[in-house]
Order: sequence, then C-alpha cells, then structure tokens
Amino acid sequence: MRIWLWFLVCAVVASAIAAAVSPGRNGLPNLAVLLAGLVAAVAGLRRHRPRPAAGWWLLVAGAGVSAASTASTALWPDAPAATRTGYFFCYPLTAAGLWLIARRLRPWTSTRLLDAVIVMLGIAQLSWALVLYPMLARGDLSRMATAGVTLSAVGDLVIVTLVLRVAGAIRPSPAALLLVGSVAVRVLNDAAYVAMYVAGGGAVQHWVTSAGWLTWNCLLAAALLHPGVATIAARPRPAGDDGGAPIAGFVVLALLGPALLIADVILRPGVSSWRHTLVPTVLTAALMVAMVLRLGRALRDRVRLQQELAFRAQHDVLTGLANRELFRSSLQAGIDAGEEVGLLIIDLDGFKDVNDTLGHPAGDELLLTATARLRSIAGPGALLARLGGDEFAVVCPPGALDALAAALVPELARPYRVAGREQRISASVGVYAGNPATTGEALQNADIALYAAKEGGRNRAMRYHPGLREAQVAHTALADQLRAAVEGGTGFAMHYQPVVDVRSGRVTAVEALLRFTAPDGTNVSPAVFVPVAEEIGLIARLGSWVLEQACTDARAWHERHGISVTVNVSGRQLRNPRFADEVLAVLRRTGLPGAALVLEITETVLVTASLEETEEVSRRLARLRAFGIRIAIDDFGTGYSSLAYLRTLPLDVLKIDRAFVSRIEERQEKALFRAVVELARSMYLQPVAEGVETTGQARVLRELDCALAQGFLFARPLPAASLTALLAERSSGPALALLGGPQG
Repeated sequence: MRIWLWFLVCAVVASAIAAAVSPGRNGLPNLAVLLAGLVAAVAGLRRHRPRPAAGWWLLVAGAGVSAASTASTALWPDAPAATRTGYFFCYPLTAAGLWLIARRLRPWTSTRLLDAVIVMLGIAQLSWALVLYPMLARGDLSRMATAGVTLSAVGDLVIVTLVLRVAGAIRPSPAALLLVGSVAVRVLNDAAYVAMYVAGGGAVQHWVTSAGWLTWNCLLAAALLHPGVATIAARPRPAGDDGGAPIAGFVVLALLGPALLIADVILRPGVSSWRHTLVPTVLTAALMVAMVLRLGRALRDRVRLQQELAFRAQHDVLTGLANRELFRSSLQAGIDAGEEVGLLIIDLDGFKDVNDTLGHPAGDELLLTATARLRSIAGPGALLARLGGDEFAVVCPPGALDALAAALVPELARPYRVAGREQRISASVGVYAGNPATTGEALQNADIALYAAKEGGRNRAMRYHPGLREAQVAHTALADQLRAAVEGGTGFAMHYQPVVDVRSGRVTAVEALLRFTAPDGTNVSPAVFVPVAEEIGLIARLGSWVLEQACTDARAWHERHGISVTVNVSGRQLRNPRFADEVLAVLRRTGLPGAALVLEITETVLVTASLEETEEVSRRLARLRAFGIRIAIDDFGTGYSSLAYLRTLPLDVLKIDRAFVSRIEERQEKALFRAVVELARSMYLQPVAEGVETTGQARVLRELDCALAQGFLFARPLPAASLTALLAERSSGPALALLGGPQG
C-alpha cells in the first residue's frame, strides 16, 4: 500500500478518536493529529516539489496557522480571546495559495475574473440567506462573535470560488481529488458549525467541527504525499471554449437572489424588511452589473473571433499573406474593372532541399524570412499572396513590375540563417502584364514566364510574351508524346557509341544512348526530351528500360568481342533505395557479367543532392562494385565539387568533358588536360576523353597517354544492328579507323 494511503487511513482513524476524546478544536489529541498532518504535508511538499511552490507552501501555512492556534489554546487554556484569532489567518493564506495554483493552471484574464466574481456573488446570496442572516438574527451574539462569523463567511466565499476554478481546470486524479476534497471539507465544516450553532447543536456541534478541521488537514497532507501532486498544475485539463460559465448558469445565478428574497419574506413574515432585504438587493445588483460586463465582453470576444476566422479564411496561416482565394478574388476584381493587371509569380529554387534535409520547422523559418523580404520590397501598395508551398504571387501596378522583379531576385538570393546554419537558395520570377479575360489566363501566362525563367537557369525574372506560350505548347505536346511512348512502348530506341583505344583503334566499350522519335517522324534531341522526362516523372521508368535493353544487347558483344557497355543513370534512380537490387536483377535476367557493365553518373546529380543522399548513393555504388560493376563520373570539370567526389565516391572511370578536349591542341589547354589525366591516374581512375572530332585531338591524346576516347571522329552513335555489323567487320579486318566525323 502506498505511503499516502497508509497515512490517510491512520490519520482518519486518529482524527475520529481525537474528536471523540477531546471535542472541540483545542484539545491535546487534536493538536497531535494537526501536527502529524503538518509534518506529513511538509515532507510531501519537499519530496514532490509541485508547482507553483509558493501556492502549495501557502496552503501548508494555512494548516500551520491552524495548528499554532490550537497549540496556544491547548497549552494555555486561560489565554485571552484574542489569541484565538489566529484561526482567521487560515482564510487569506488558503485563498492566496488557491489563487496561485489557479493562475498556474489557467492564467487569469479579465474574462475569468468576471466569471469568478459572478460565481462568488451567487454563492454569497446563498451564504447570506442560509448561514449569515440566521446567525446574525440571533440576539445573543457579541460584536466579536458577529465579526468572526462574518469574516469566516467571506473567507469561505472566496475559497469556494477559487476551488471551483481549480477543480474546473485540473485533470481528475487521486491527488486532485484529495486537494479539492480537503478544501470542500473545510468550507462545509464552517457551514455545519454555523447551522448547528443556530440550532443549538451543543456537544455534537463541537465534535463535528473538530472532526472537520482534522479531516481538512489530513486530506491536504495526503494530497501532498501523493506522487501525482507534482503534475496537478503542470498538466491542466485541455482548455475548450474559454467562454467561462454557461449562459444557463448565469441565468440561475441572476434569479437566485430575488428567489431567496421572496422566500425569506414568505417564510418569515413580519421580520424587519431592511435587515434581510438590503444585503440580497445589493448582491443581486452587483451580480447584474457583473453579468452585463461579462456578456459585453463575450460579445466583443465573439466579434473578435469572427474577425479572426474571416482573416484566416482569406490569409495563409504561416505567413499572414493573402491565400489563393483572396488572391484570385482581388485579381478578378481588377479584371472585371477593365484595368490592366500586373502579376508576379515567384518560386523559391532549392527550397525543397532545405525542407527535406533540415525538416519542416526549418522550412517554415525560411519561408517567414522570405516573406519578410517580399514585404520590404513590395511595399504597402501591392497585394502579396502565398499560393502554396514555396510559391508566392504579387499583384501590383504594371508599371512597377520590372523594377519590383529586378529587386526581388537578388534580395531573395541573399543567404538565409535557418536552424543555426546558413542556407543559399534563389528565386525564379514569372512576370505578366496585360488585360486577361480571366484570372486563369493571367495565372497561366505568369506560370509560362516562370517556367521560362527556370529553364533559363533560375535565379532570374522572365517577362511573358507570346513566343513563350508557343514554347510551352511545344513542351506540353512533347510531354504528352513521351507519356504515350512510354505506355505504348514505341518511339524509343537504343543507339551505341564506341569507346576506342586511340593507339590501336580497337573498340573497348560502347556507351548506350537513348533516342526518341516523335509521332511525326522528327528525331528529338536527348538534350530536349530528357529534361522533360525528368520533369514529368518518367525518367526512372525510362532508365530501367535503358538498363535492361543495353544489358541485353551487350551480352553478345561482350561474349564475341570482350567489350563492355556504359549506361547513364539518373539521379532519381540513384536515390531509389532498391537501385542496387534492380541492377543486379537485370544482370541475372540478361546474363551479362558485372565486369561488362559501367554505370555512368553526372556531377550535377551529386551537386544537387544532400549530404545524406550522397552518402546513401556511395553505399549503393560500393555494393555494386563488389559484383565487378564499374562506376564512371561523366562531364568531369563542369560541376562545383569534382575533386570532393573523386575522393569520396567509389569510382573507376573519369570521363573528361568535351570542353577540355575541344581546344586540346592549344598549349595552355594541353597543359590543363595533362593535369587532369595525371590526377585521374594518381587516384587510380581510367581517363576517357569525350567529344573527339579531329585527328589532331586524337594525336594529342596519344601523346598524353590518354588511351581511351569517344567522339564523331571514331563513330557516331549506331543502332544495335549497325554496331553488331561494324564489330563483326572490324574483328576480321583492320581496327576501327576514323569514321563519320569532321577531321583535321
């Protein structure tokens, strides 16, 4: 059994014995029980340390004052009557403690104070009619007794109001029940004392009051000994509608005073009217005033709530900017008025990376900073809106559009301090000015300009013009064609470009290249259709198909000629947790050895990845290398962190971008290329030169001992059947010579 329960059982038994042996509050047995309760209360308070500490210490101080007054009268029976006034200090101490606990549970507001006053005035009417007036109506009370009864009634009135406030805010628990019960017993004990005094209770009156005061102290001590006391004020009951007392309760309290007054007149006819009507009349008037103030505040709160709800219905919760609905209605109002509208659509480039790597709170922090910058640039005359995610809109006079866009781009590109770290993002802005027929038309035109800004490299503003719409139409048509081609399995084909040993002319490998033919027979450049496929989410499916087809075609070439196949891998494929499993499954299905496959990744894929994503990619590539698969990095020298990736990623092949090769015959460029080749060798990587188009370039490659190269000088990309024929021809004849490209 728990300590608090042991104490409570023992204390209740001891209280009953003490009250029977020594009726009244002042006997030594009563003093012993009070002191035991006081010691237990202090021990529980020091053990569990509930908050607010001052509030609980004041409650214990009230019990201590009671014990001190009992001790003074028990040990000094002939003490003056003034020494017994110490009991009255229990009331302000208990009330102050309950006030602090109630404030910790729910901070006091003017509304809550008015509710407390209304409850107190209602209870005061009951107290006057049922306790105070009958007591004061007796003619044998001294002035001191009358003052004592009045002070006790006022103290109990305040305590009842506060304990009701506390009871309404705490979660139900044994400790909470003991606390509220202790205060309730004390108040009921005072009321019982007065009632029995009026009725002439005699010995029963003293026994009941003695038992009541002892029970109050014991319950308070048990509450403080209970472990749950530590969380009474720390975990309040969830606040619902903080409207205070219900209207029905106000009505009952308003009618209570007149009802009691009428009952008093009927039940006690002939009694002097001013004595029993003055106080109820004053209390009822005060209650009415308090209710009027409370209802007035309730109306103001309701109006404020309606205004807040109306604001939230038209504004973004996070930023406070206009939401999409208010934005569209404001824009439509300008269109309906026949005015030329000016519109900016702003998208934060790189926001998704911040949100994904640092979390949504960091993303929200960045959005708030960007919002503040937008406000500072746009000024009060523009309408700012958040359309969703990291997309914003500004409606402003057309004449201010270009200047505003020019100011926004660098301002939004300044570094952001987010989650204790500096983050850099940029902004793309679509600009539109005109007389659209609908809001949808204006948004569409601004979106087209925004897309053009992103396609142009981001971190810029682009103004809409009809040519952009034509490009967007072509883009949409291509996206539809790609979707249809993927679903129908038509339009795509694999071509392969040989990788040649520049010393012998022998083909050592081929690079798999995807080609797409539009329904009208037009060959679409990979530089055009691959970004669109990435944008519409088809690149992963295309990548899987390319890998499967390339491995299928390359098996025969590897078996007959010992060559390998290089397959480009997209960033989406690399970030797929099952990527390694899928590659190994393709090798099993096609029968191609791992040593005959080279997976090619680009620097740009790695630059745009987070640190965590790069580490995951590195682990997947290392697993594939364990099966003999080699890893190549493409377009070396065009990104930002090439050397870092050469050091950290599991690589085997370094493909040197055509930008290094095109001017390799010049002295400075030759020296730079030599340095790259030496770097590759020092890191045990095989260098491969891309974009070789002249015999002069091939001669320098042989001179620099860069053995492998590919380009139009040797062969253009060929369909599988053509490559098979070429390999068969060269296997029985001379090595691959200079084919199909410009020579010099």
